[in-house]
Amino acid sequence: MKAVYLRLLLLLLVVASCEKEAIIEFSSERTFGIRHDRQLSEYEDIANVLNPELPNFASVISFSYSLDGSQNVEYIATGTLIDEEWILTAGHNFYDKEDQNAPAPTSGISIKIGNDPNKPVRIIKVSALVFHPTWLAGAQDYKDANDLCLVKLASPITDIQPAVLHHSGEEALGSKIWFAGFGDYSGTEGQDPDLDSKKHAMENILDRIRMDLQTATGGKNYPGGLLAFDFDHPEGTINSLGDGIINEDEKILGVGTSDPMALAFEGSTVEGDSGGPLFVFHNGQWELAGVLSGGADNPIDGFEDSSYGDISIFTRVADAYEWIASVIP
Repeated sequence: MKAVYLRLLLLLLVVASCEKEAIIEFSSERTFGIRHDRQLSEYEDIANVLNPELPNFASVISFSYSLDGSQNVEYIATGTLIDEEWILTAGHNFYDKEDQNAPAPTSGISIKIGNDPNKPVRIIKVSALVFHPTWLAGAQDYKDANDLCLVKLASPITDIQPAVLHHSGEEALGSKIWFAGFGDYSGTEGQDPDLDSKKHAMENILDRIRMDLQTATGGKNYPGGLLAFDFDHPEGTINSLGDGIINEDEKILGVGTSDPMALAFEGSTVEGDSGGPLFVFHNGQWELAGVLSGGADNPIDGFEDSSYGDISIFTRVADAYEWIASVIP
């Protein structure tokens, strides 16, 4: 009996040791928005170099703003130039009914042009915010698919080519997409915590398209849709939109496909990327098809925000195109 007990104890020690090693190995692969086997600078280089085979990342801009209208910067966000006088971004950047009684005043918003917000090429002020009507009316859930805001510039930007809006609604499941933003990496190893993060770009695969959503206000109906992708592990071991486990946020996205193998510059979104663009390739050019709204809650067990398994959710531009065109002359 004693021998059996000793053998059992030895077995438990071996198992515990293996589990500890597995935890250590997994921890060494913890990441934040980018693959653990790549450097953030590689993603920054993609966004900073003009390449005719990639989207027009020059159109992606950085916002800094406060909610009280002061010049004390409280938040960082991302947007895309779609006209020399207009930027498209997420509505929640400037108005979230759970935290605010009214939208942020334009006096506290600055637009920073260039790849490095710490050394902007120039800074432009904002003259007006135009929110999607049903977002402004208080419909602010993922299922409302209306997390959009058009930002009117105080002075036009004439030396940057605006992004082309994707309005045909011909996105393809399983196709490659690109995303860009100024999300906050300042807390990660090797980054200066006192500096804003530079523009970065990453690729992924379009895993979900939802296009049958709708909201209404003032007696008018507004169509809405969502696009989404997940952040796959390079070894194919984590594939949250293909694992058969569907949480409440995933249900909203509907059905689709999900390749478990990560791309060379696979990545996900981080805080501060909100309002950033999802680009699809259509008719020989990269077009702005989605605006980052947020991410699904707890897509896998033990999930850490922006790590492997992260699901990024975008408001679909094609569904909102009629509203956008009605605002911009």
